[in-house]
Amino acid sequence: MSFFILTFVFYSLYSFTLTVKGDTCDTYNHPQYGVGQCINQTLCPNALYMTGLCESKPTDIKCCFSLEAPKEEFRAAWIATVANIDWPSSRTATPAQQQTELINILNTIQTLNMNAVVFQV
Repeated sequence: MSFFILTFVFYSLYSFTLTVKGDTCDTYNHPQYGVGQCINQTLCPNALYMTGLCESKPTDIKCCFSLEAPKEEFRAAWIATVANIDWPSSRTATPAQQQTELINILNTIQTLNMNAVVFQV
């Protein structure tokens, strides 16, 4: 009997977790204002809000986006120049070769959406 009850409880919890769905607002990334949050429309007076993105919430709950400038993260790559650890690749590289290597490194950093470079000298 206890095995049956335990199985029933487990199945109930399992089926419940399958039906829980997040709101689109949690994953929608506005091109200018970033990710919003589902809050009451009255708490979003000086901001942009969008309807239809908080599907599991009541109708007065909207996806609110702050109009303040988003805080930037410091995302950096560390480039060690000591003993040619990262750059330049060899002590005998010509200035043109060093420049080409550094441009390739910086292009890769830009592709990875980093916003800073730290040179260890």
